[in-house]
Amino acid sequence: MNKKERLEKIRRFVTDYQIGTQEEIVEHLKEAGISATQATVSRDIKELGIVKIPLKNNTYIYELPKSIVKSLQLAEDNIVSSELMGNMINLAVIPGNTIFVKSQLVEAFSEQIFSCLADDDSILIVARTAEAAEEIVEQVKKW
Repeated sequence: MNKKERLEKIRRFVTDYQIGTQEEIVEHLKEAGISATQATVSRDIKELGIVKIPLKNNTYIYELPKSIVKSLQLAEDNIVSSELMGNMINLAVIPGNTIFVKSQLVEAFSEQIFSCLADDDSILIVARTAEAAEEIVEQVKKW
């Protein structure tokens, strides 16, 4: 698993669970089949901009900045369907939201995307390989 996928998993863990320690993140990654040390997770947390916030019971949990959470949710809520053909992916998107979704896709998969075209309600992604296209579709389904 590459760094980008590990970062996405950490993002999801912090969003979906109340995580208070880096060791908990290491454990969640291990359960997902990803080997990472606490030091690696520490660097990933810094890179992702994850912060610790206090709870009422005097404990702390990790949380993504609100802008990142909002971006992930917006992309998730706007993709209607996907279709894969070779190294190309067609995404049906709620009309008017393709510019936002396209920017999220390009940011998340910049190394795997050769080109990305958008109109009012669809996005055509040309991946560098058929394998990369399959990986993009699988990751987008998890959004």
